Amino acid sequence: MTLKYRADIDGLRAIAVLAVILFHAGIPGFSGGFVGVDVFFVISGYLITSIILKDIRSGQFSISRFYERRIRRIFPALFPVIAFTTVVAAFLFDPIDFEAFGKSITATTFFGSNILFWSESGYFDAASITKPLLHTWSLAVEEQFYILFPLLLIAINRFSKKKYIPWILLGISLISFLTSIYGVYTHPSATFYLVPGRAWELLFGSFIALGVIPELQSNVHRNLFSFIGLGLIVLSVCCYTELTLFPGIAAFAPVMGASLIIYSGNGGGEEGSFVKKLLCLKPMVYIGLISYSLYLWHWPLLAFAKYLIFRDLTHIEITGIILATFLISALSLKFIEQPFRGKEPSIPFLAYSCFPITSIPNRHKLFSLSVFVMVIFFIIGTVIYVKNGIPGRYPEAESVVMNMKTDPQWMQYSKGEKNLEGLNKGNIPQLIGSSGGIPSYVIWGDSHAASLVTALSEMGIKYGLSGYSIAHGGIFPLLGVSNVRSGNGFNKAQYNFLVIDFIKARPEIKTVIIAGFWTRETPLFNEISKYSGHQTYSQVLREGMLRSINTLLKMGRNVVIVSDIPILKIDPNRFFYIYRRFNVNPDIKKIFPTVDEYQSRNKDVIMILKEIEKFPKVTIVHPESMLFDNKGNIIFMFKKKPIYVDRDHLSTEGSIFISPVFEEIFQKMANKK
Repeated sequence: MTLKYRADIDGLRAIAVLAVILFHAGIPGFSGGFVGVDVFFVISGYLITSIILKDIRSGQFSISRFYERRIRRIFPALFPVIAFTTVVAAFLFDPIDFEAFGKSITATTFFGSNILFWSESGYFDAASITKPLLHTWSLAVEEQFYILFPLLLIAINRFSKKKYIPWILLGISLISFLTSIYGVYTHPSATFYLVPGRAWELLFGSFIALGVIPELQSNVHRNLFSFIGLGLIVLSVCCYTELTLFPGIAAFAPVMGASLIIYSGNGGGEEGSFVKKLLCLKPMVYIGLISYSLYLWHWPLLAFAKYLIFRDLTHIEITGIILATFLISALSLKFIEQPFRGKEPSIPFLAYSCFPITSIPNRHKLFSLSVFVMVIFFIIGTVIYVKNGIPGRYPEAESVVMNMKTDPQWMQYSKGEKNLEGLNKGNIPQLIGSSGGIPSYVIWGDSHAASLVTALSEMGIKYGLSGYSIAHGGIFPLLGVSNVRSGNGFNKAQYNFLVIDFIKARPEIKTVIIAGFWTRETPLFNEISKYSGHQTYSQVLREGMLRSINTLLKMGRNVVIVSDIPILKIDPNRFFYIYRRFNVNPDIKKIFPTVDEYQSRNKDVIMILKEIEKFPKVTIVHPESMLFDNKGNIIFMFKKKPIYVDRDHLSTEGSIFISPVFEEIFQKMANKK
């Protein structure tokens, strides 16, 4: 059984996919284009529910038939994209990035990429350009949703009165919506990537498909509803940014906008609303028809280009990539997707109609082929991951790559970080420095503090002093300040108070060394402020730093503040790998900041440190003074090994290299011992 084709829905798909593409391309005015995915969710919920309900009510529904439709819709376009990204990544990616890519192949193949990318959304998460399959998280959400949704509708239809279906779906939608609103504050990554925080968006479309809301009889009302719907989507696309708490309440606007457009498009015959006529224009409809392929292909092309070029793409380059995406998508539709779906009318109900199949008509053969392809890609992804990114691909290039997994300092850090979250349960932090004696100093801060552990441990051994590392990734050592919307069940702002309690309970700790990523790009939130209204980043940083210092000084501790190291412009592993891979001399200006650039980036921090330096029992240490040569250029190698392990963390050798800046501090501690 087929549904009546609605060209306006393909037009709505066009709006959704164009918003996403232009957002990813960085086009001004589309900072909230990511909401196109939410529009897709509503469309999908509406169409899938319409098909399932019609089949259930006519007694024709079967699970195998449902998944046959899904396979014919999803697989033909998806797996060529996975194959393409695998080939290109094998050529471009260094072992670190290629190893991570291997996991994404496996996860995408079995529609679990949303779970993978959620699990990787921590402090050391790789840049998005190293994840050409990142966008497949939304496919995973849909397919996971559709594992249970048909069964739910069958169960409701069979075991309860049909009149309860709307109320049950509405109840589930409300629970999911509230979960999303709550989750963006407590578990934002999980809320963004996982089904519980997204199900309500698909269910909004499902609710419209039930037909329980009377159709609009007046074209005036259709115009009003559709204009409001379009306005909500446009407002979201133009006004939202990557800093918008999302999904949560912010997702309501694009979801309601898509719902109103779909709802107002029901009925009305040829007349329809102005928005419906706009969406039914042939160019809009065609873009909607290839929207799935556009969505699949645009991100890998953009990601690979950015990975290779080491700068923002020019308008000409972006235009070229978008045109290439359209060409590939048109070819994919004609030569790959349509043959798997069968002959279709001139304006096909592309997504879900049951049309005559011309390619692999046998359902069992289709399922067998699908399983075979999935197993092949599973094996490929697993081999890449297990073989650590296959470092033997280009030995001459891979010899320049550093890896946190193999760097001694970071291997130890990754083992101990989780332990720190149990400070209130009596967990003891990692011991550093001399193995004998009572710990008399601590290093407190985020991963930039952790990158100093080797230096502080070396100094401790030299002067016979022991200490603790209480450095936890992603947590500024600022009391009452949070740089998180992260969560994952762990209260990062509260952690710092646990650190203070730990130090207070140990009077033998005389010196507290504080370090952090002071110029991080993410916003800071002041949890306890004497000021009202909005505060700038530097104001929150200053207030939090003063709060931490004054608290320690009142406890009678000496405080050492460490200024931050220079932040490289580009990940050095990718930079040197690509240049060695193509056998050309690297353009150092692309990666290393000058002294002037460092001072410009840190100007607010420098002013705060000058103020703090006047405090008694507070010392400022400047490791950056050792990382610039006398010409103002970054020193990158020490004993023929890289000083940086990535863009903003010192390697073990780098930590040893800057250790002399702590010499005077440890001399004083040793003299007072």
